[in-house]
Amino acid sequence: MAQYQVQFFCDECSEVHPYPISISIDDGPPEKHSIGNLYAGRDLPPEIVSMTGNMTTCPNTGKMTSQADNNQVFLVPTGK
Repeated sequence: MAQYQVQFFCDECSEVHPYPISISIDDGPPEKHSIGNLYAGRDLPPEIVSMTGNMTTCPNTGKMTSQADNNQVFLVPTGK
């Protein structure tokens, strides 16, 4: 099972930020990939479903934000 940092494109500041957690999944990509493309036509793993859409703070603006577009949420292997 591979370990991934989940990142999202922030609509508040137009930068990519990590969610404050990492996840382990079996069928993840070998390099950075959007979950929208990776899981097109398939159900998202429960680890991702439970996290996406959750509000988090933009580190640049301090405002609460979330990302509902799966093409703007990315899995990034951590190498662990």
